[in-house]
Amino acid sequence: MLPEEELAASLKLALWEDFTERDASARQLAELLLDAIAAAIPLTQNEPVDTSLAQLETLAQQADLYAWDGAPGWDVVLARGLSAREPILAGPSVLDGLGERSDRTQQRGELERRAHAEAERLVLLGRELARFGAGGTGTGARVLDQMPTLPPADAVVAAHASLLRLVGYACTAPLTALAEDPQAGTLPGGEEAALIREMDERTSDSFVAAHDEWLARLLAQNPAAAQSTAFRTFFAGLSQSLRTAVALRAFRDAALEGRLAPDAEALLGALATWQPARWPSLRGGAPSLWIEKLCPAAPAAEAPLQRLARECSAALDLLSRLWFARDVSLTGFTALGALFVARCASAIALWEELGGGAGNR
Repeated sequence: MLPEEELAASLKLALWEDFTERDASARQLAELLLDAIAAAIPLTQNEPVDTSLAQLETLAQQADLYAWDGAPGWDVVLARGLSAREPILAGPSVLDGLGERSDRTQQRGELERRAHAEAERLVLLGRELARFGAGGTGTGARVLDQMPTLPPADAVVAAHASLLRLVGYACTAPLTALAEDPQAGTLPGGEEAALIREMDERTSDSFVAAHDEWLARLLAQNPAAAQSTAFRTFFAGLSQSLRTAVALRAFRDAALEGRLAPDAEALLGALATWQPARWPSLRGGAPSLWIEKLCPAAPAAEAPLQRLARECSAALDLLSRLWFARDVSLTGFTALGALFVARCASAIALWEELGGGAGNR
Protein backbone atom coordinates (compact mmCIF):
# COMPACT_ATOMS: atom_id res chain seq x y z
CA MET A 1 0.00 0.00 0.00
CA LEU A 2 1.02 3.61 -0.55
CA PRO A 3 1.90 5.59 2.60
CA GLU A 4 -1.33 7.62 2.38
CA GLU A 5 -3.34 4.42 2.05
CA GLU A 6 -1.67 2.91 5.10
CA LEU A 7 -2.22 6.02 7.21
CA ALA A 8 -5.82 6.36 5.97
CA ALA A 9 -6.52 2.77 7.06
CA SER A 10 -5.22 3.65 10.51
CA LEU A 11 -7.17 6.93 10.68
CA LYS A 12 -10.41 5.13 9.86
CA LEU A 13 -10.26 3.63 13.35
CA ALA A 14 -10.90 7.13 14.71
CA LEU A 15 -14.09 7.52 12.65
CA TRP A 16 -17.52 6.02 13.21
CA GLU A 17 -18.15 3.04 10.96
CA ASP A 18 -21.50 4.47 9.83
CA PHE A 19 -19.99 7.85 8.87
CA THR A 20 -20.88 8.12 5.19
CA GLU A 21 -17.73 10.02 4.23
CA ARG A 22 -15.43 7.83 6.34
CA ASP A 23 -13.18 6.61 3.53
CA ALA A 24 -12.90 9.97 1.78
CA SER A 25 -12.21 11.82 5.03
CA ALA A 26 -9.56 9.35 6.18
CA ARG A 27 -7.79 9.48 2.81
CA GLN A 28 -7.82 13.28 2.55
CA LEU A 29 -6.70 13.73 6.17
CA ALA A 30 -3.90 11.21 5.63
CA GLU A 31 -2.65 13.12 2.58
CA LEU A 32 -2.80 16.43 4.47
CA LEU A 33 -0.94 15.10 7.49
CA LEU A 34 1.74 13.40 5.40
CA ASP A 35 2.32 16.64 3.49
CA ALA A 36 2.55 18.55 6.77
CA ILE A 37 4.93 16.02 8.34
CA ALA A 38 7.16 16.02 5.25
CA ALA A 39 7.41 19.81 5.52
CA ALA A 40 7.89 19.67 9.30
CA ILE A 41 10.70 17.10 9.43
CA PRO A 42 13.44 19.54 8.30
CA LEU A 43 12.39 21.84 11.14
CA THR A 44 13.24 19.06 13.60
CA GLN A 45 16.71 18.59 12.10
CA ASN A 46 18.02 22.14 12.47
CA GLU A 47 17.92 22.73 8.72
CA PRO A 48 17.12 26.16 7.22
CA VAL A 49 13.50 26.91 8.05
CA ASP A 50 12.31 29.15 5.21
CA THR A 51 11.48 26.40 2.71
CA SER A 52 9.68 24.27 5.30
CA LEU A 53 7.62 27.20 6.57
CA ALA A 54 6.72 28.23 3.02
CA GLN A 55 5.47 24.69 2.34
CA LEU A 56 3.47 24.67 5.58
CA GLU A 57 1.89 28.01 4.71
CA THR A 58 0.42 26.55 1.52
CA LEU A 59 -1.41 23.94 3.63
CA ALA A 60 -3.61 26.67 5.11
CA GLN A 61 -5.89 26.22 2.11
CA GLN A 62 -6.37 22.53 2.94
CA ALA A 63 -6.80 22.72 6.71
CA ASP A 64 -10.59 22.80 6.40
CA LEU A 65 -10.47 19.24 4.96
CA TYR A 66 -13.07 20.00 2.32
CA ALA A 67 -13.29 18.87 -1.29
CA TRP A 68 -16.41 18.87 -3.43
CA ASP A 69 -15.80 15.24 -4.36
CA GLY A 70 -14.03 14.20 -1.15
CA ALA A 71 -14.11 14.99 2.56
CA PRO A 72 -17.10 17.06 3.75
CA GLY A 73 -15.10 19.53 5.84
CA TRP A 74 -13.28 19.38 9.17
CA ASP A 75 -16.31 20.80 10.98
CA VAL A 76 -18.43 17.90 9.70
CA VAL A 77 -15.74 15.36 10.61
CA LEU A 78 -15.63 16.77 14.15
CA ALA A 79 -19.41 16.74 14.54
CA ARG A 80 -20.41 13.51 12.80
CA GLY A 81 -17.29 11.59 11.88
CA LEU A 82 -14.95 11.32 14.84
CA SER A 83 -15.74 8.71 17.45
CA ALA A 84 -16.18 9.66 21.10
CA ARG A 85 -13.41 11.89 22.37
CA GLU A 86 -12.42 13.89 25.42
CA PRO A 87 -10.80 17.30 25.80
CA ILE A 88 -7.02 17.06 25.53
CA LEU A 89 -4.14 19.09 26.87
CA ALA A 90 -4.12 22.43 25.06
CA GLY A 91 -1.08 23.49 23.11
CA PRO A 92 0.49 26.97 23.15
CA SER A 93 -0.82 30.13 21.54
CA VAL A 94 0.75 30.92 18.18
CA LEU A 95 1.28 34.64 18.78
CA ASP A 96 1.12 35.30 22.53
CA GLY A 97 4.45 36.59 23.79
CA LEU A 98 6.10 36.72 20.37
CA GLY A 99 6.55 40.46 20.90
CA GLU A 100 8.07 40.22 24.38
CA ARG A 101 11.43 40.88 22.77
CA SER A 102 11.76 44.18 20.95
CA ASP A 103 14.65 43.08 18.72
CA ARG A 104 13.55 41.79 15.32
CA THR A 105 16.19 39.06 15.18
CA GLN A 106 15.10 37.79 18.58
CA GLN A 107 11.46 37.79 17.49
CA ARG A 108 12.45 35.72 14.48
CA GLY A 109 14.43 33.35 16.69
CA GLU A 110 11.51 32.85 19.05
CA LEU A 111 9.16 32.07 16.17
CA GLU A 112 11.62 29.52 14.80
CA ARG A 113 12.00 27.94 18.25
CA ARG A 114 8.22 27.55 18.52
CA ALA A 115 7.95 26.15 15.01
CA HIS A 116 10.71 23.64 15.80
CA ALA A 117 8.89 22.46 18.96
CA GLU A 118 5.55 22.17 17.15
CA ALA A 119 7.14 20.29 14.27
CA GLU A 120 8.52 17.74 16.72
CA ARG A 121 5.07 17.40 18.23
CA LEU A 122 3.43 16.82 14.84
CA VAL A 123 6.00 14.21 13.82
CA LEU A 124 5.42 12.39 17.13
CA LEU A 125 1.67 12.50 16.59
CA GLY A 126 2.11 11.15 13.08
CA ARG A 127 3.83 8.12 14.57
CA GLU A 128 1.05 7.76 17.12
CA LEU A 129 -1.61 7.84 14.41
CA ALA A 130 0.19 5.26 12.28
CA ARG A 131 0.17 2.80 15.19
CA PHE A 132 -3.60 2.44 15.33
CA GLY A 133 -3.65 0.27 12.25
CA ALA A 134 -1.29 -2.09 14.02
CA GLY A 135 -3.62 -2.39 16.98
CA GLY A 136 -2.19 0.41 19.13
CA THR A 137 -5.46 1.77 20.50
CA GLY A 138 -4.50 2.55 24.07
CA THR A 139 -6.93 4.52 26.22
CA GLY A 140 -6.70 6.70 29.26
CA ALA A 141 -3.59 8.75 28.45
CA ARG A 142 -3.85 12.51 28.20
CA VAL A 143 -0.16 13.47 27.99
CA LEU A 144 1.46 12.86 24.64
CA ASP A 145 4.92 11.87 25.83
CA GLN A 146 3.60 9.04 28.00
CA MET A 147 2.44 5.58 27.04
CA PRO A 148 -0.06 4.33 26.12
CA THR A 149 -0.99 6.61 23.28
CA LEU A 150 -3.96 8.93 23.09
CA PRO A 151 -7.12 7.22 21.86
CA PRO A 152 -7.55 7.49 18.08
CA ALA A 153 -10.07 10.36 17.91
CA ASP A 154 -8.15 12.41 20.49
CA ALA A 155 -4.90 11.90 18.59
CA VAL A 156 -6.51 13.00 15.31
CA VAL A 157 -7.67 16.25 16.95
CA ALA A 158 -4.23 16.79 18.49
CA ALA A 159 -2.57 16.33 15.10
CA HIS A 160 -4.94 18.73 13.35
CA ALA A 161 -4.43 21.34 16.09
CA SER A 162 -0.66 20.94 15.72
CA LEU A 163 -0.96 21.46 11.97
CA LEU A 164 -3.00 24.63 12.54
CA ARG A 165 -0.31 26.06 14.81
CA LEU A 166 2.40 25.31 12.27
CA VAL A 167 0.32 27.07 9.62
CA GLY A 168 0.02 30.05 11.98
CA TYR A 169 3.78 30.20 12.48
CA ALA A 170 4.33 29.86 8.73
CA CYS A 171 1.97 32.76 7.94
CA THR A 172 3.73 34.96 10.50
CA ALA A 173 7.31 34.06 9.56
CA PRO A 174 7.71 36.44 6.57
CA LEU A 175 6.98 39.42 8.82
CA THR A 176 10.32 38.87 10.55
CA ALA A 177 12.21 36.99 7.81
CA LEU A 178 11.83 39.49 4.96
CA ALA A 179 13.81 42.70 4.99
CA GLU A 180 11.97 45.36 6.96
CA ASP A 181 10.00 47.56 4.60
CA PRO A 182 11.27 51.15 4.99
CA GLN A 183 7.88 52.34 3.66
CA ALA A 184 5.87 50.27 6.16
CA GLY A 185 4.73 53.39 7.97
CA THR A 186 3.06 53.44 11.37
CA LEU A 187 1.02 50.61 12.79
CA PRO A 188 -2.56 50.93 11.49
CA GLY A 189 -5.00 51.88 14.21
CA GLY A 190 -8.15 50.03 15.10
CA GLU A 191 -10.36 48.95 17.94
CA GLU A 192 -12.36 45.80 18.51
CA ALA A 193 -15.23 47.74 20.14
CA ALA A 194 -15.52 50.05 17.13
CA LEU A 195 -15.75 47.07 14.79
CA ILE A 196 -18.44 45.52 16.99
CA ARG A 197 -20.41 48.76 16.81
CA GLU A 198 -20.19 48.62 13.02
CA MET A 199 -21.53 45.07 13.13
CA ASP A 200 -24.34 46.06 15.48
CA GLU A 201 -25.46 48.81 13.12
CA ARG A 202 -26.14 46.19 10.45
CA THR A 203 -27.58 42.71 10.33
CA SER A 204 -25.00 39.92 10.26
CA ASP A 205 -25.89 39.22 6.64
CA SER A 206 -25.42 42.83 5.54
CA PHE A 207 -22.06 43.07 7.32
CA VAL A 208 -20.84 39.86 5.70
CA ALA A 209 -21.93 41.19 2.29
CA ALA A 210 -20.21 44.57 2.69
CA HIS A 211 -17.10 43.69 0.65
CA ASP A 212 -17.81 46.09 -2.21
CA GLU A 213 -18.31 48.96 0.22
CA TRP A 214 -15.15 47.96 2.09
CA LEU A 215 -13.03 47.72 -1.07
CA ALA A 216 -14.24 51.08 -2.34
CA ARG A 217 -13.36 52.73 0.98
CA LEU A 218 -9.92 51.09 1.12
CA LEU A 219 -9.07 52.18 -2.42
CA ALA A 220 -10.25 55.73 -1.70
CA GLN A 221 -8.38 56.08 1.61
CA ASN A 222 -5.20 54.11 0.90
CA PRO A 223 -3.13 55.36 -2.06
CA ALA A 224 -0.73 52.39 -1.94
CA ALA A 225 -3.64 49.98 -2.35
CA ALA A 226 -5.22 52.04 -5.12
CA GLN A 227 -1.97 52.09 -7.10
CA SER A 228 -1.30 48.36 -6.78
CA THR A 229 -2.65 45.99 -9.42
CA ALA A 230 -2.18 43.06 -7.00
CA PHE A 231 -4.17 44.57 -4.15
CA ARG A 232 -7.54 43.48 -5.53
CA THR A 233 -6.25 39.89 -5.67
CA PHE A 234 -5.23 40.17 -2.02
CA PHE A 235 -8.59 41.68 -1.16
CA ALA A 236 -10.49 38.82 -2.81
CA GLY A 237 -9.30 36.59 0.03
CA LEU A 238 -9.45 39.26 2.71
CA SER A 239 -13.11 40.04 1.93
CA GLN A 240 -14.13 36.63 3.30
CA SER A 241 -12.90 37.71 6.73
CA LEU A 242 -16.14 39.61 7.28
CA ARG A 243 -17.88 36.26 7.62
CA THR A 244 -15.09 35.10 9.90
CA ALA A 245 -15.58 38.21 12.06
CA VAL A 246 -19.20 37.30 12.80
CA ALA A 247 -18.07 33.81 13.85
CA LEU A 248 -15.21 35.18 15.95
CA ARG A 249 -17.64 37.34 17.87
CA ALA A 250 -19.84 34.31 18.54
CA PHE A 251 -16.79 32.30 19.63
CA ARG A 252 -15.68 35.09 21.96
CA ASP A 253 -19.11 35.54 23.53
CA ALA A 254 -19.59 31.80 24.02
CA ALA A 255 -16.21 31.48 25.72
CA LEU A 256 -16.97 34.42 28.00
CA GLU A 257 -20.17 32.59 28.99
CA GLY A 258 -18.20 29.46 29.83
CA ARG A 259 -19.08 27.36 26.79
CA LEU A 260 -17.76 26.45 23.36
CA ALA A 261 -19.29 27.71 20.11
CA PRO A 262 -20.64 24.79 18.06
CA ASP A 263 -18.99 25.23 14.66
CA ALA A 264 -15.63 26.53 13.39
CA GLU A 265 -16.38 26.37 9.66
CA ALA A 266 -16.25 30.15 9.18
CA LEU A 267 -12.94 30.43 11.05
CA LEU A 268 -11.45 27.67 8.95
CA GLY A 269 -12.53 29.71 5.93
CA ALA A 270 -10.05 32.41 6.92
CA LEU A 271 -7.25 29.89 6.42
CA ALA A 272 -8.69 28.48 3.20
CA THR A 273 -8.63 31.91 1.54
CA TRP A 274 -5.03 32.73 2.57
CA GLN A 275 -3.14 32.51 -0.74
CA PRO A 276 0.00 34.68 -0.62
CA ALA A 277 1.43 32.96 -3.69
CA ARG A 278 -1.06 35.03 -5.69
CA TRP A 279 0.32 38.38 -4.46
CA PRO A 280 4.00 37.90 -3.49
CA SER A 281 4.95 41.45 -4.45
CA LEU A 282 2.79 42.86 -1.66
CA ARG A 283 4.68 41.21 1.19
CA GLY A 284 7.35 42.99 3.18
CA GLY A 285 9.05 42.72 6.53
CA ALA A 286 7.13 44.33 9.40
CA PRO A 287 8.73 46.65 11.97
CA SER A 288 9.54 44.90 15.23
CA LEU A 289 7.38 47.42 17.09
CA TRP A 290 4.31 46.04 15.32
CA ILE A 291 5.05 42.54 16.63
CA GLU A 292 5.65 44.03 20.08
CA LYS A 293 2.28 45.75 20.08
CA LEU A 294 0.20 43.00 18.43
CA CYS A 295 1.73 39.92 20.10
CA PRO A 296 2.08 40.72 23.81
CA ALA A 297 2.41 38.12 26.53
CA ALA A 298 -0.73 36.41 27.79
CA PRO A 299 -2.12 37.29 31.22
CA ALA A 300 -0.90 35.12 34.07
CA ALA A 301 -3.02 32.18 35.26
CA GLU A 302 -5.46 32.46 32.37
CA ALA A 303 -8.12 29.72 32.13
CA PRO A 304 -8.49 28.00 28.73
CA LEU A 305 -11.86 29.57 27.91
CA GLN A 306 -10.56 32.98 28.94
CA ARG A 307 -7.65 32.47 26.57
CA LEU A 308 -10.01 31.46 23.77
CA ALA A 309 -12.10 34.60 24.28
CA ARG A 310 -8.98 36.77 24.30
CA GLU A 311 -7.54 35.17 21.14
CA CYS A 312 -10.84 35.85 19.36
CA SER A 313 -10.78 39.44 20.61
CA ALA A 314 -7.22 39.83 19.34
CA ALA A 315 -8.30 38.56 15.92
CA LEU A 316 -11.19 41.04 15.88
CA ASP A 317 -8.79 43.84 16.82
CA LEU A 318 -6.59 42.92 13.84
CA LEU A 319 -9.58 42.93 11.52
CA SER A 320 -10.71 46.30 12.86
CA ARG A 321 -7.36 47.74 11.75
CA LEU A 322 -8.06 46.45 8.25
CA TRP A 323 -11.71 47.54 8.24
CA PHE A 324 -10.84 51.13 9.24
CA ALA A 325 -7.54 51.27 7.31
CA ARG A 326 -6.42 54.70 6.18
CA ASP A 327 -3.06 55.51 4.54
CA VAL A 328 -1.85 51.98 5.21
CA SER A 329 1.12 50.53 3.33
CA LEU A 330 0.91 47.30 1.37
CA THR A 331 3.14 45.72 4.02
CA GLY A 332 0.64 46.90 6.60
CA PHE A 333 -2.23 45.16 4.85
CA THR A 334 -0.43 41.85 4.35
CA ALA A 335 1.12 41.84 7.83
CA LEU A 336 -2.24 42.39 9.51
CA GLY A 337 -3.79 39.76 7.24
CA ALA A 338 -1.11 37.22 8.19
CA LEU A 339 -1.51 37.87 11.90
CA PHE A 340 -5.29 37.60 11.55
CA VAL A 341 -4.96 34.16 9.95
CA ALA A 342 -2.48 33.11 12.64
CA ARG A 343 -4.85 34.21 15.42
CA CYS A 344 -7.70 32.29 13.79
CA ALA A 345 -5.51 29.18 13.52
CA SER A 346 -4.54 29.51 17.17
CA ALA A 347 -8.16 29.94 18.28
CA ILE A 348 -9.43 26.96 16.27
CA ALA A 349 -6.65 24.74 17.61
CA LEU A 350 -7.50 25.62 21.21
CA TRP A 351 -11.24 25.28 20.61
CA GLU A 352 -10.97 21.77 19.19
CA GLU A 353 -8.54 20.66 21.90
CA LEU A 354 -11.11 21.76 24.50
CA GLY A 355 -13.70 19.55 22.82
CA GLY A 356 -15.19 22.04 20.37
CA GLY A 357 -17.26 20.67 17.51
CA ALA A 358 -17.94 17.27 19.08
CA GLY A 359 -21.32 15.92 18.03
CA ASN A 360 -23.86 14.15 20.19
CA ARG A 361 -24.60 10.52 19.35
